Amino acid sequence: MDDGQLPLDIRPSGATPQRPARARQRKAPGVTEAGSPGADLERRVARVEFGEGALVRLRVPVRIDADSGRDVLTDIDVLALDVDGRLRVSRSILECKSGKGQAGEPDRLLWLSGLEKFLGFDRAVLVRQTVSRRGRAVASRLGLTVFDVSLLDTREAAHAWLPVTFGHVDGAAYLAAQSRSDTQLKGLGHIPADLVAFLRHDALRCRAYEALRAIAALGRAVSAGGVLPSPTREILAGDAFTALLVAAIEDAGRLDQLSLDDLTQRTRRALTTGSPDGNQILSVLARADELVAHQLGRVHEAYQQAGASRLSVEPVSLRGLVASPPEWVPRYVDLVQKFRANPSTARELLQTADLACFEALVGGREYEAKAFDHLFTLEHRYLLNVAWRCLEEIAGRASADALSAVFRLDFDRGPRAGSDRTAPLGTESGSQRETERARLATDEDPPQ
Repeated sequence: MDDGQLPLDIRPSGATPQRPARARQRKAPGVTEAGSPGADLERRVARVEFGEGALVRLRVPVRIDADSGRDVLTDIDVLALDVDGRLRVSRSILECKSGKGQAGEPDRLLWLSGLEKFLGFDRAVLVRQTVSRRGRAVASRLGLTVFDVSLLDTREAAHAWLPVTFGHVDGAAYLAAQSRSDTQLKGLGHIPADLVAFLRHDALRCRAYEALRAIAALGRAVSAGGVLPSPTREILAGDAFTALLVAAIEDAGRLDQLSLDDLTQRTRRALTTGSPDGNQILSVLARADELVAHQLGRVHEAYQQAGASRLSVEPVSLRGLVASPPEWVPRYVDLVQKFRANPSTARELLQTADLACFEALVGGREYEAKAFDHLFTLEHRYLLNVAWRCLEEIAGRASADALSAVFRLDFDRGPRAGSDRTAPLGTESGSQRETERARLATDEDPPQ
């Protein structure tokens, strides 16, 4: 099937297809009560995690297949995604408890251990006002991390130059834009609520091909309903862009075990059959094609025996209809390859995109802080541009255009990137450095 025929079932594996949006008696993720000690602790923890290189999200709902009104199992106080030098992504839960006392400490640790295993995450941390010896012993046995607010104070001191709030770290501009977007989405019936929730939350912990299907689904939904109002168009495009970056970075990290051809074939199979490993559906459809051809041949023979002339009619191949992958797969694989060729920059793109999409584009100014200069270099701009072109092919021009203003930001803030990574050591000249810098500044520039 082609891109326009990809199904809209974009929930995590094991979940049921989308159902109509339901009203929930709960606060929307990201909306906190002013002055809440718990919300403030979550913000502080997220800020430190961001300062140490992670993409962070606050108050992320864990959705599961359940009866009406019960599909949110719990919330993750702080979700952190770390990318290492080989582009391997690890996910962390950070549970924050601002209350004093030790009565519920063991129960919370046992609960957190179960949630970590349920989600398949790599790290789980409990942050409390104080941690007892008993709590540390239980955490050690469960393989968890615990630390108290005094240790958090020490870690914050190492990141004192970070803004207090920005982007998803309870940035005022982002919270206002998200609140306005949520209001607008209530009147946009052509944008499925489950799709919005998936891109905003679930896409950060799903398989790469599931994220790609969701991005394509957003493109179809936007195309069907026309241009979205601002800031909904920027928020949705930013969520889709983040999902694309996470998927491409994870696939880039797999290139140590997979060849590009293997990755291409697995991506095509996943997007057409729903699984990168199984060919069973295609095998069944191939046998069905053989059966149809056999039956059609018998019909033709019967007509010929009755004196009618044979007509040459080729039946439509069921396998061919299903096995036709989207045309944008080569563009996506090229993006993955470019990320793997420059891992030192690619590993920081999630933070760069987060600040650009959810701080700068929604009217915030904290992205200009000196603490973020290393995230805004010409190399970051180049790789973001390649990803933006890929988003345009998957989700369409209308979705991608919402982010075009990102490339008018100042990306010449960090150390000047002028190294030719393919040149032997000691052979790079000054002119070569200038040529490479010019390429990074102009290659595949988006329309102004």
